[in-house]
Amino acid sequence: MNKTKITSLLVTALLTVSLSACGSNNNGNNTNSPQNSASPEESAAASATPAESTDTAAGKPVTITVLNEGAVAIGVGKLEDLFAPKEKELKGKGIDTTYTPGNPVAAFPLYYQKIINDQLKAKNISIKTEDWGWGEPLIQKETAGFLAKNLPDIIVGETQMPGFAQQGLLEPFPDDMAADIRANVSPAAWKPMEYDGKIYGLASQPGVSSLYWNKKLVKEAGIDPEKPITSWQELADNAKKVTEAGKGKFYGGGVYAGPNFGGYLRYGALIGINGGSFADENGQPTFNSDANIETVNLLRELNADHPAGLMVNNTEGTYFDAWTKGQIAYLVDGPWQVQQCKDNNLECGMSPIPLSPSGQAANVTIGAAFHSVPKDAKNKEAAFEYIKAMYSKDIQQLIADSNVRSPILKEIAETPEYQQKHPEMYLHYQAMNGNVKGLPTFAKDNSKVWQVWGDAVVKSLMTKGDVKAILDDAQKKAEQITKQ
Repeated sequence: MNKTKITSLLVTALLTVSLSACGSNNNGNNTNSPQNSASPEESAAASATPAESTDTAAGKPVTITVLNEGAVAIGVGKLEDLFAPKEKELKGKGIDTTYTPGNPVAAFPLYYQKIINDQLKAKNISIKTEDWGWGEPLIQKETAGFLAKNLPDIIVGETQMPGFAQQGLLEPFPDDMAADIRANVSPAAWKPMEYDGKIYGLASQPGVSSLYWNKKLVKEAGIDPEKPITSWQELADNAKKVTEAGKGKFYGGGVYAGPNFGGYLRYGALIGINGGSFADENGQPTFNSDANIETVNLLRELNADHPAGLMVNNTEGTYFDAWTKGQIAYLVDGPWQVQQCKDNNLECGMSPIPLSPSGQAANVTIGAAFHSVPKDAKNKEAAFEYIKAMYSKDIQQLIADSNVRSPILKEIAETPEYQQKHPEMYLHYQAMNGNVKGLPTFAKDNSKVWQVWGDAVVKSLMTKGDVKAILDDAQKKAEQITKQ
């Protein structure tokens, strides 16, 4: 990797904002650790402690350094030293710390890490965890680590990870491992991290979006609350009916469309369903395609069935608060909504996202913590053993028992027992097996180009301007940035 290319990556990544809410706040298995307050340079210098050996086959002990994922983090340090304090902490909160496969699990992060630790310990591999935060702080620290060629053996992230792969900064999965994953693992777990025929990352419990609805509000509008919506027109019509029935007290809703990754990740599924895209394979913008214009017109129609400004609010939490409080009836979001509906005493329906007239099922990964091995990692072989453990049967059974995310391992998710026991999560699993992508990385100044797109969508929804003209203008502005 030449210096110019890495410097370009630094500029791009430092400006990119990752969706922290999906990787942490909206994750039903979440146990957040305090963010690392060190500077990017300090974090990079402190990471990737040299191991005793990189040859796991020789039977010599190896210590790998792994960045924490908020959903399964139990602390920072040598993993086996963290179990007893974490168990004591959970018991002090009245949380059941026992688990038998096939039964519900309360102490999910504890067992997730215990299972991986046991599997790697048998191979003479020890694990040390570090916390670099999430979102923009994480991107900054990882980028500094790439520049210093000093990173943990496994890094983690969401929207930034495909870009790292495209820049040649990640180690491709070994061919036999990649073949095993393709044959046995849901595409949502790895397809967004596939580039030039190689796999560069895996998420053990990714999310994709589905359509949810508040049955109480839908019923008040005279709509059958048990009947799933199958078309965009039906979604728009039903949202309008709910808004009319609500008389200012509640609204139809639909999908969050704020000018940030929270919005792009959610209505990105609608873009894909309609055959549109944000960018081509070279990272050039494709904003003003006919498919995108049709999708933004749908968003405009749905915007009329929201309280003024809610659909494009800069803070996505405000939108989801309205859903939780029963102020909007329809919502496009990830699988955590199944449990959150129960927690908030909402009776919710769930179905695949409706299709446009000529559309086909498609989705965008959301809340997906992709784990990857950097090119300059010191213990690559041992690091890949950790990733193998992530999609092992024991870990995937644990995820299945959590009933907050669906397992990615086909031999668990496709059994009649799982389908009957976890019908909502099986519906989510089915959505993970279609045309699933991650958000693209633009060829240059990624965050600037995304902001051009986000501003254009907000303008389309909040004014009466011609959508095609607005997206044509956005396309020109984006090309001026990416083609300089």
